[in-house]
This record gives sequence, structure tokens and C-alpha cells, in this order.
Amino acid sequence: MNSPLVSIVIPTYNRPGHLVRAIESALRQTYENIEIIVVDDCSDLDLDQFREEFPAVKLYKNSDNRGACFSRNRGLEIASGDYINFLDDDDELYPDKIALQIQKFQRSADPNLGMVTCHLEDYRSGNKQIVRNRVNGDVYRLLLSKFAIAGTESMLFKRSVFDEVGGFDENLQSSQEYDLFLRVSELFTVDYVDKILSRKNRSSDQISLNFDKKMAGAKYLFKKHDERYRQIGFLFWLKMRLKLRGLICRFYIGKWFGEKAYRLTIRD
Repeated sequence: MNSPLVSIVIPTYNRPGHLVRAIESALRQTYENIEIIVVDDCSDLDLDQFREEFPAVKLYKNSDNRGACFSRNRGLEIASGDYINFLDDDDELYPDKIALQIQKFQRSADPNLGMVTCHLEDYRSGNKQIVRNRVNGDVYRLLLSKFAIAGTESMLFKRSVFDEVGGFDENLQSSQEYDLFLRVSELFTVDYVDKILSRKNRSSDQISLNFDKKMAGAKYLFKKHDERYRQIGFLFWLKMRLKLRGLICRFYIGKWFGEKAYRLTIRD
């Protein structure tokens, strides 16, 4: 089998220690034909120092602060790979991730396969949790009803899917990955590697604990996909409206009473 080029796109903003860890996890991939693209969102990072430390990494800096989605989309435009892996600067890839996902793509008989995921370790709560992304085939209806896939870094995408669905929605303040997965799954199928191949780490400014942004993102997301819900039927649409109200209540609990209270509202 051939070895197509894989582009790993890392958006970053003022987290040099996290960024080093993310880059090193990309460099440790057993799959050799990769390019690593870092897009700095106009932070205080000394890119010359990073270029000296990581000469194989392509480093770019935005002229002003535009947000992570803009940086991901810029990296996508720069990327030359046939496959794309987005990696947030506080997350990591385990060494065999790209190799096993490329293998899954190449062994698949499904010409419409657009993205391959994997399981991941999630430390954002402060404790280790295993998230299993066991989804395959046409998962559009499943994704409409719930967040059935987690972890932007867990995905490997065919580059061609972005020609059809576009990139990340830069208006979204949270749940950007869910919005992208939903749009991709509407046109393409999904598969997974049955192994833990990535890791989400806890950081002081993680979006998962910014409850104002989570509320704004949820409201925008449900409004954006309202017509999709209506196409399924009135009862499904009503269920999703009630789900939005439940989410907003949970985010208010987190905002008013803190992270521990918020996590008590989360059900597996």
C-alpha cells in the first residue's frame, strides 16, 4: 500500500509548554509521511525559538487574534496532505494513531468513508476517563440526536471531505467539533480503530469550562441545525428543543456553582 501525506494541524495561543508536548506527540508518529503545521493565533510565542527547536515543523502566525477555528481553517488551507488530523495544542496523539487510521482507510471497501476515529483518554476533569468512539457507517441521525463522537484530535479526515462541507464554523464559540462532525456525517460515512490512540489534557483555560461560551455555542448550534431537526419530524424537533433547555440549565449550574457541581449533571 502507498503512504499518502498526512497533515497534522495544530492551532495554538500562548501555551508554549502544551504546544511542545503536542508537537512532540506528532513527531513520534510511527507513520512517517506527515507534515506538521502550527498556526499561532497572534500570541506572544517566540516562533523563531520554536523554528530552531523544531526545524521540521511549519510555523505560521496570524496577523491578529481570530480564534481557534480561524487558525484550524488557515492550517487546512496551507496543508498539502491527502488526509488531515487537527490537534489542539493541549492534546496528544499516541504513536500508532496515524498509521492505524490510514490502514483503516486503505483496507475499507467503502468509497464514501470520510473520517476514521479512535478511542481516547480524557483528563479534562482531572481524572482519567476512557471515551470510546465506537461508531461506523451512516451515523448522521445518531449525531443529530446526541454528541456520539468526541475529540477533534481523535479524527483523521480525508482532505476531500472539506471540499464538500467546508471547514470549521468560525462563528461558533464552543462545540465546533460536533458541528463539523455533523456536517461531514450528512454526506460521508464514519469508521473507527478499536484502540485508545489520543489523549485530551486538562488546561487552565479549557473551553469545556467556559460556561458563557458554552451557552452561546449551544444556542447558535441548535439554531443553525434547526431545519435538520425539523426534517426528521416534529417530535424529534421538540426533543432537541428540550435538550437545549437542559443544556443551558446545566451550564448555569456550572457558572453559578462551579466545576464540581457541573460535572454532577453529566451522565455517561
